[in-house]
Amino acid sequence: MTERIGGIVATGLGIVLALTPVALWIAWSAALVVWILLIAVACAVLLDLLESSLSSARNQGDAASAGGRVVLPEEFIEEVHRLFPLTYHHSMRPATRFQETMKKLSRLIEGSRPGDSPH
Repeated sequence: MTERIGGIVATGLGIVLALTPVALWIAWSAALVVWILLIAVACAVLLDLLESSLSSARNQGDAASAGGRVVLPEEFIEEVHRLFPLTYHHSMRPATRFQETMKKLSRLIEGSRPGDSPH
């Protein structure tokens, strides 16, 4: 619930910041320009504080729920980096290399279930 309200407040602050250039463009006096800039700076500071507090809360929640995550082995990441899907998607010949790579990735995922060591 707190994260949802924080997201709504962050969106509101972001909208105010997005409208700042337009407000500065149509400001008709120097005093109004100063007020608009003060409001924009206050919104930016509040947004930064809100995001830092929400991210620290998310990190604490993530640390508590990290026990069920799958840790992928380094070979999996290397294989994904070698794979370029458009090469196989637009190819006229059968994608046997692509299929073999997908099978290898599936085996690597199966070997890295929670509780398994990543190496």
